[in-house]
Amino acid sequence: MQNECSSPVLAAVLGVTKNIMNLIGIIAPILLIIMTAVNLIRLIKNPDDKKGMPSLRNSMIAAVVIFLIPTIVNTAMYALDDTFTVSDCWNNAKSYTTSGGYIDIYGDKRKKMYTDPYDFQKGEKKKTTEGAIEGTAQQVGDVVWDPTNVTKISNLTSSQLIEVLNKAGGNAKNFIPYASALITAEQKYQVNVFFLLGVEALESGWVTSAISRNCNNLGGVRETSAHPSNGCGKNSGGGFAYFSSVNEFIDYHAKMLHNNYLTPGGAYYNGPTPAGVVKSYCPGCSNWPGDVITIANGLFKHVKEVM
Repeated sequence: MQNECSSPVLAAVLGVTKNIMNLIGIIAPILLIIMTAVNLIRLIKNPDDKKGMPSLRNSMIAAVVIFLIPTIVNTAMYALDDTFTVSDCWNNAKSYTTSGGYIDIYGDKRKKMYTDPYDFQKGEKKKTTEGAIEGTAQQVGDVVWDPTNVTKISNLTSSQLIEVLNKAGGNAKNFIPYASALITAEQKYQVNVFFLLGVEALESGWVTSAISRNCNNLGGVRETSAHPSNGCGKNSGGGFAYFSSVNEFIDYHAKMLHNNYLTPGGAYYNGPTPAGVVKSYCPGCSNWPGDVITIANGLFKHVKEVM
């Protein structure tokens, strides 16, 4: 179900289903109240009508039951959130049919970063983490996370990463199907997996944004001749690239970070730290390094639980 939950088709179906249930919960009781009123009026006009009282009672019961059904279903799903996979799909279902830029790294809005891409679409500002520092290296056994040098590989295996993501819970589980691709990219391009996850979780809202669901683009990567937009939307900086799979994006993204931002002599190299990367990756995004490090730290703290 983890793979199925990342399907935009399933997400759309669940989103429509939730909306229909909520609509029924509003409209049906209103109609039943009207029917109840009609039955009551009939009963007042004809007190001897033997069918009047049962009809009135049934209308009232039906109104209460239909009104409560959506509440009961939602309450059950939320109660099962951490133990029942389908509930994760249900609770996180949103409308993934919208397109357009969920993050603008150009122009007047480029200084704003959002952990939830839908907040950007609504124009709501995210809680900031100004003043966040680069942090210090952390190590548990052979596993390393060093925000002062994100080219140091973590030494995690894909199975260990899956355990870390499971321990982190919530939307972190959205990355479980891509654990092998993340570890492969880390070893192939020397980009620490906690840094890579921090960037991609931040910019895709933990794989919940429209562009990540519909276009497998977890980082707002721009379209190229090799990866055209294919209707993935655009903002003031241009169109967003479409990738055939999230795994393809992860490989492309890690390679881009390695070649352009993390290798001396690279086109945008300013040091192997989040603060160095952001200077050209997202100019003016002062919160970006702190947000990426906060996410990476939050994941790394679970390493000791699985080692």
